[in-house]
Amino acid sequence: MSKLEELKKSLLYNSVHDIWFAICEEKGWHWFDLAALKKFIQFLKANSIQIRMLPVCPTGTGEKAEFAKKISALLGDPNKSFVIRTDDANIVKVRSFKK
Repeated sequence: MSKLEELKKSLLYNSVHDIWFAICEEKGWHWFDLAALKKFIQFLKANSIQIRMLPVCPTGTGEKAEFAKKISALLGDPNKSFVIRTDDANIVKVRSFKK
């Protein structure tokens, strides 16, 4: 089972950073590529993938947690978490992203 499928199976909505890490793992990309991440966020918005803001801070420690905070900052607020619905249609769209 792919990482995106695992996310879909566990929750209906998943954080943008978890989806980013999953798509990078599936495609063999480095998740810390900030330029690619910016393109990914633009891609989400351009493809009508609704991004919802939650009033909670991204949590965790380490490099991935710090990167998650950068993602939140790019989406508008480093003190909030951002999620998208991980349904079949959105997963197909996410998988079509190219750096």
